Amino acid sequence: MNKIYLLLLIFFFSITSVIAIERDTFIEESLQGKVLSKPQTNINYNYESLAKIPIKLNITETISTKKDDIYDGQIVKFKVKENVFLNNQLFIKQGTIATARVETTVDRGMNGLPATIILDNFQINNIPQEKLKCTIIHKGLNLALLVFPIKWILTPIPGAGTCTNLILGGHANIKQKKTLTIYYYPHWAEKV
Repeated sequence: MNKIYLLLLIFFFSITSVIAIERDTFIEESLQGKVLSKPQTNINYNYESLAKIPIKLNITETISTKKDDIYDGQIVKFKVKENVFLNNQLFIKQGTIATARVETTVDRGMNGLPATIILDNFQINNIPQEKLKCTIIHKGLNLALLVFPIKWILTPIPGAGTCTNLILGGHANIKQKKTLTIYYYPHWAEKV
C-alpha cells in the first residue's frame, strides 16, 4: 500500500514540475510596447492626525441594483446637504456638487444574500482628493440570517432544504433622502 502512495506522490510531483517549467507570457505580451509610470508614494506625508470633518451628502438621482442603469465605473452626483466649516470659516457651501464612482455592484444572490453597491473616489471642487476618506458600502435586505436556520431545520427532509436556495436577498438602492457621510482630514497630506 505504501508503494502505491509513493508512486502517486512521485507522479504528482513530476506532473506539477512539468507544469511549472512552462513559461507564462500573457503579462509580457499584454504590456509589450506600453509605458508604465511608477505610482506616486506619499511617504513624507502626515497620516497620524485623526482630526476629521464630516461632509453630509445626498444623491441627486436614486440608484438601485433593481434597475439595469447602474454599472461599475458609473459617475454619480451628490449635493452637499449642509454648510461645512473649517476653523470657523465656511469651507464647503450647501448645495455644492460632489461626484463619486460606482466601484463595484454585486447583484443579489441565492440564500437571501443581498445586493451591494460600493461607492468610492469622491471628488469635490477645490478639495484635494487625498484628504478625503470616502468608501461607502451600501447593501440591500439581508435574508441570510432567516434562510440558513430554516435550511438547517428542513435538511432532514430529503430535498426540502434545497428549496431555500431560491430565496433571494434584497436589492441595494440609494435614495435621494438618504444622507451619506464622508470625511475630510485637514491635516493629511501635509509635509512632515
